[in-house]
Amino acid sequence: MRKRFAVFALATAVAGAGFVGISSTSASATTTALSCGNKQFFTGSGGHAGASIRCTGGPFVADVTCFKPGYGRYHHYGNRVESGGTSTVWCDLNATAENVTGLAS
Repeated sequence: MRKRFAVFALATAVAGAGFVGISSTSASATTTALSCGNKQFFTGSGGHAGASIRCTGGPFVADVTCFKPGYGRYHHYGNRVESGGTSTVWCDLNATAENVTGLAS
């Protein structure tokens, strides 16, 4: 009985290690290095603060840090675009857009 348990434990450990190896390999293979620029900040017709960014190196979304008095800092995410495109994102009314970056998606 002990021998069967030891074989089962060993097989489970090996299988688990294999899954971890596969998982970490897949994750690193899909990581993309973005090159972003052309950051722009603007105010919409309704008074909302907005931002846009252009990136190359893979699909991405704009990630803006917004600040609203009485609430604090938070993030909003823009539309997903392909490499070379421009993603636009908006903050809530009465908030300011502090920073915008590209986030691989």
